[in-house]
Amino acid sequence: MIKINKEIGPTKILLISLIAVIIIGAFLLKLPISNNQPIKTIDSIFVATSATCVTGLTTVIPIEQFTIIGQVVLLLLIQIGGIGFMTLISIILITIGKKINLSDRIIIKESLNQESFSGMVELIRRIFKYTFIFELVGALILSIRFIPEYGTRTGIFYSIFHSISAFCNAGFDIIGSNSLTRYNSDILVNITIMSLIIIGGLGFTVWSDIFKTLKKTLKEKLNIRRMWKEFSLHTKIVLTATLILLISGTIFIYSLEHNNVTIMANDNQGTKVLKSAFQATTLRTAGFSTIEQQELTTAGKFVSICYMFVGGSPASTAGGIKTTTLAILMLCVINFILGKNEINVFKKNISFDTLRRAIVIFAISIFIVIIGMLGLLISEISLQEEMYSSTIAEFRTFSFMDIFFETISAFGTVGLSLNVTAHLSALGKFIVACLMIIGRLGPITISIALLKNRKEKNENSVAYPKGNVIVG
Repeated sequence: MIKINKEIGPTKILLISLIAVIIIGAFLLKLPISNNQPIKTIDSIFVATSATCVTGLTTVIPIEQFTIIGQVVLLLLIQIGGIGFMTLISIILITIGKKINLSDRIIIKESLNQESFSGMVELIRRIFKYTFIFELVGALILSIRFIPEYGTRTGIFYSIFHSISAFCNAGFDIIGSNSLTRYNSDILVNITIMSLIIIGGLGFTVWSDIFKTLKKTLKEKLNIRRMWKEFSLHTKIVLTATLILLISGTIFIYSLEHNNVTIMANDNQGTKVLKSAFQATTLRTAGFSTIEQQELTTAGKFVSICYMFVGGSPASTAGGIKTTTLAILMLCVINFILGKNEINVFKKNISFDTLRRAIVIFAISIFIVIIGMLGLLISEISLQEEMYSSTIAEFRTFSFMDIFFETISAFGTVGLSLNVTAHLSALGKFIVACLMIIGRLGPITISIALLKNRKEKNENSVAYPKGNVIVG
């Protein structure tokens, strides 16, 4: 299907494929048949980018802007972006009985962050099967609420759309302009969406390991302790880190916002906890919201930024630097403070190469965020002030927190906004679109293209003596 040569490696092919899907999606979203009213080219490109990168930031209100055809196009872009273009193509090839060649396997391995080619076809089958099952179950549960409210046809479509959007961590909705705020006390909708977000953010590798262990548990009648031991180290770290982030996020949001009059001060304790838990969950790069983000306290916004930067787990539908990267860095700090020379967790040793990758991923991500913020600060504040210096009221003024929040949301492919996205200039929208693309492919391009441990040594390399540098 695709041949890899020295000039075009797997990472470039993934980038080209993503851009191709975005261009096609933008063209389809630009068509009159997809719109209830004319849409600017930059907006169609922006929305297509956001959907394909499963972010959720949008410059238009989908339910008002797009016809049913446009909404279907949006849904397809979300699904393609969620499971990955190459995974989708591979599923189609497997279905029609075609073999996946070596070049395709290389690209798929890169896109799914796999270490080897073994079990690649079986993993693809599992991804398709698990994705279908989770999205179907989610749609069926949501239909209990949406069908009585919107009617059979619309209710079914809404259920399918939001189930796929939640599972793919996309954050797009077709209910209105305020996301899921009208359902902020609805336990069924909240728990269903939250569950889909968490499952989608765990990663395909983790699902495969969990289902494999469950089968073994049922077959050999293992207890919970033995079952935990059967999990791979990756799965243990992902599950532990995800649980800690969800619980701590809920506690932080509740502590900071429970007296916030515009958000939850007047709610009962159950609703306050539900809103806090949903916010902590959606920060896993989902983009749905049951509270107005611009009404958060400054501390609440900053906490949200921190959690958005982390994101979900590797080989998942989520973005961010990933839970495992944060876990490795935290373990490194803890072990250093304790005076240990090695990083040990769950009776396993973390290799230096893994630590090095985590450090560089974190460092490059920080660099990208800084450049993105600088670009937005220039395009949305400095240039705007210069253009409209005599009539300040002609442009929307943004604060540093607005830009900071928007940048992290785009890079982490989260989709939450402080009511900034729709008011960005054309240059600002382009910068945010680039951040979304980098955020979606970032972990892949960083860990594979830049950080890959090349075993081939340069024949002309020279081994220099070690030197001492004082740091800290």
